Amino acid sequence: MIRPILLVLLVCVVVRTGVLVTRENAFAADLDAYSAIASTIAQHGVFGLTSAEGVPRAIAFRPPLYPWLLSWTITDGQLSFLGIGSIHVCLALVTVVCVFDLTRRVISRLTGDRSRRCRWIAAFAAGLVTIDPLLLNQSSEVMTETLATAISTVVIYCWYRWYDSVRSVSQSTRIGFGVGLCLAVAYLCRPTFLVWAALLALTTLWLHRSRSPFLISLAIGFPVLVAVVCWTIRNQAVIGHPVWATTHGGYTLLLGNNESFYDYLEQGAIGDAWDASEFFASYAHRFEGDPTNASFWTRDWNDKTAQTASVTEYEDDRLAYRSAVATIKRRPTTFVWSAFVRVGRLWSPMPHQIDDRSAVAVVLVMLFYLGIWGAILIAFYRHRRNLFAAPFAAIWLLALTLTAVHAVYWSNMRMRSPIMPAAIMIASLALVPSRKTPATPGD
Repeated sequence: MIRPILLVLLVCVVVRTGVLVTRENAFAADLDAYSAIASTIAQHGVFGLTSAEGVPRAIAFRPPLYPWLLSWTITDGQLSFLGIGSIHVCLALVTVVCVFDLTRRVISRLTGDRSRRCRWIAAFAAGLVTIDPLLLNQSSEVMTETLATAISTVVIYCWYRWYDSVRSVSQSTRIGFGVGLCLAVAYLCRPTFLVWAALLALTTLWLHRSRSPFLISLAIGFPVLVAVVCWTIRNQAVIGHPVWATTHGGYTLLLGNNESFYDYLEQGAIGDAWDASEFFASYAHRFEGDPTNASFWTRDWNDKTAQTASVTEYEDDRLAYRSAVATIKRRPTTFVWSAFVRVGRLWSPMPHQIDDRSAVAVVLVMLFYLGIWGAILIAFYRHRRNLFAAPFAAIWLLALTLTAVHAVYWSNMRMRSPIMPAAIMIASLALVPSRKTPATPGD
């Protein structure tokens, strides 16, 4: 009889490869310029963009890890479909293997069950991760979700293995350093993970308060700090400013905090997708007026040609930040409401119905996530005495990180991708009977 883990791997390869092969526009769009940056790295050895004249320009517009990986797949100046597809499938395999073994270990911890049934529930969880609509859709896009999800799942897996058994201070320090290395890689994929890393480092101060807490916390924080410092120094050297994240944050903040979006919220039509055309039309003319002033956003720009300005990407980012902050200050009540809306959209089971999206697909996605969220509630009820123990802290702190960050910055369902494997693992515990006494480390 086939082993559950082998079946999981086979299904993952078939499903993810099948989606890439059958999706007509897989990897065709480069909405976030990752492919363009990767091409510049491959051709010029510069993390940046290449002008129409063929001159590379260093940037800090995107985090470095994903474009660097893509650069290895560039052939004749073009992204290799086979190369990027192979990377995404391999990352998916890493994710499902971690989910399988994590689920198996969690069930064993909660019930003491190490039977074949336990492994099949773990395989079921890993299978759900394979067909998760968000992860499945993003696997065919040149975007960071597939990589970020794999890294975050590895961190959660390592954290669980760390706290699932009692270890000496020296062992905890070594493992903490390994977790820190993974978090450093995560930060270089998405700066949002820096908040998660800080929360995990602080949490170890409490969890290890009786056993060298500062040493173990430093073991986690040091690799992350090195990554932050190196990226910041690099940006200071090439763009003249010590940017520790990216020069895209201002735009992301403004996208979720602008006059057009706030008007849309106050009209009470949050069930409908926001038509951002008015915002984009105005934003294109940001160098021709004062976007920190409300009147700029109400002016009719549709019949005007946008003018460019000789500003740096850093100055452009700062302008977007100032514009967003000005909007927030003018309309603080709407900002509070918008934060609730953004959090709601982050965790919503239902995508918006838009013109190029099938109504049947929307309903199927909604049913999938309603099933996941419902199963999580059942798991919470059945295992409420165990699920908030130290081994699960990385999951809840990632949920807190995503919620807090995207309560302020632009948010949609896609932003929760990194936590979905862990969420599905928790949901699978609805199939597991509760234990009468709390589990202890090493069980």
